[in-house]
Amino acid sequence: MCTVSYLPLSTGIVLTSNRDEHTNRPIAFAPHVEELGELKLTYPKDPKSGGSWIALKSNGDAAVLLNGAFEKHEKQANYRMSRGLIFLEVIKSPAPLRCFEALDLSEIENFTLIIFCRSKLYECRWDGSQKHLLAKDEKVAHLWSSATLYNETVRNERAQWFADWLKNETDIHPPQIIEFHRSAGSGDTENNLVMKRKDGISTFSITSIQITGSVSRLSHFDLKNDAVYHQQLTKKTVAFFWEKRLLTLRMIMIRTLHWEYWPMHVFYAPMYFYWVYLSFKARSLFFFSAANPLRKHAGFALEKKSEVYAHIPPLHYPKTVLCPAEITATELKMKIDTQGLQFPLIAKPDMGERGVKVAQINTLVDLVTYSRKSKTDFLVQEFIDYPLEAGIFYYRIPGELTGTISGIVGKELLTVTGDGISTITRLLKKEGRFLLQLSSLERMYGKELDTILAKNEQKLLVPYGNHCRGAKFIDVSFKITEQLTKVVDSLCKQLPEFYFGRLDIKFNSWEDLYEGKNFSVIECNGAASEPAHIYDPTHSIFYAWREIIHHWNVLYKISTINATRLQLNLMGTAEGLKMLSKHSAYLKKINAI
Repeated sequence: MCTVSYLPLSTGIVLTSNRDEHTNRPIAFAPHVEELGELKLTYPKDPKSGGSWIALKSNGDAAVLLNGAFEKHEKQANYRMSRGLIFLEVIKSPAPLRCFEALDLSEIENFTLIIFCRSKLYECRWDGSQKHLLAKDEKVAHLWSSATLYNETVRNERAQWFADWLKNETDIHPPQIIEFHRSAGSGDTENNLVMKRKDGISTFSITSIQITGSVSRLSHFDLKNDAVYHQQLTKKTVAFFWEKRLLTLRMIMIRTLHWEYWPMHVFYAPMYFYWVYLSFKARSLFFFSAANPLRKHAGFALEKKSEVYAHIPPLHYPKTVLCPAEITATELKMKIDTQGLQFPLIAKPDMGERGVKVAQINTLVDLVTYSRKSKTDFLVQEFIDYPLEAGIFYYRIPGELTGTISGIVGKELLTVTGDGISTITRLLKKEGRFLLQLSSLERMYGKELDTILAKNEQKLLVPYGNHCRGAKFIDVSFKITEQLTKVVDSLCKQLPEFYFGRLDIKFNSWEDLYEGKNFSVIECNGAASEPAHIYDPTHSIFYAWREIIHHWNVLYKISTINATRLQLNLMGTAEGLKMLSKHSAYLKKINAI
């Protein structure tokens, strides 16, 4: 734990440590093997503290501990915990770097930790008051010497021995590295790599880790007893292969056995016959076109959200700015500053559906990046942090004074709860609904998914209530009351000629919502709206189909009444097909963002 070398070879890497200790300290046990779930960890175990200074994982990760940080420090009488135990806590973690960053190291003696993780090399130091983390070039050789035993002059001299040795060796193999750690020096027994001092401190052992492809090996050379121990670990490549295949099979089964995940046209296939029946009665395949007469295509497709927001009372929708596709960073900043918008924000296409390209924006850099990727106009909105979200389906028959709430869907956003052991990735794999989102979450969060959450700690991963983004939909139609109907009816009547659609809202509490306060309309959908409460997992597909038929009947009735009342022609087939073609082309465009 006092001299460490790192060498990249053509076959892999070698990490080697000389351990210098007082002669009174007990000799470390031969390499110990420990199970870590699907992985194995091997390390020489210190009988005094139970800790270690060098360890190897079967996934190819490894770490070495050195005493001290940058310079020799003043040793305290007592410390809270052995550095060797801290070392094991870090290397046992599925995410060692994050573990080091998160650990409370107060009252822990100074140390340096060399971590080789996921084929990258890191130097982590604790100087007694502050952590220092530095990424090192894993393609070049490195040597470290303990700051507690060797001053800067000696450390530099040792580094020179190492550099000279590398120059003279043209084809380095692990035995040669061990020999360097045995023999390097200038003849000074106080500072040679294998050292022996008058104060009783000497080199106890040399331990070397070789990581080559799927096989890794830890070799421990006990210098006091002239004994050698080897421990070989193999990556579970076959197991990982099958785990990936089993996860894929599990996702297929989830999508197959739970109709809420079926492709839209598969789910609606039997319903299309009923659509044809209504179309025959209305003499138009697009019989919905007069349902909301003043909204483009009745709110079925190609409608701009910015135009809808214009009719909602400002008190009840987020502060919003419309940004053209080619907006510059300067213009973008000016727009959000003018509106007084503060991060985090929500960005989304001005025309979109099913949560496509909706993103939470945490910084100006994120916002500029989003705008540069956007090929269409988009909206930037304040983030509404009310804790509850719901979709309220509303309709009003033309000529009737009061509308109807036909269903309410509550939304549980994609949130994981920690158990103190599992990474976020592992937590996601436990829940079928979350597993289906794993690929997209890996793209969004990267290595952050390696984080281990504390027990009962919650992390919101998707802050918007879209079913296709992992939100769980729950039928809470029992929340419909006469008081709530009055609140929603009053709001919807302020929208010109609005008769059929769904309001997606965020709100503080049901009590506040019943009183018509502390809520914000996130979306106001038109003729294409689904009664989203059907996606409650407890509902059968037959219930869902009955609800679809009921709402299509209402849509048909409202549209045909409006067509007669306002003397409107329902959309013709050619116009309707052109609309669908443009809508499809637009969706391809925003999906390319």
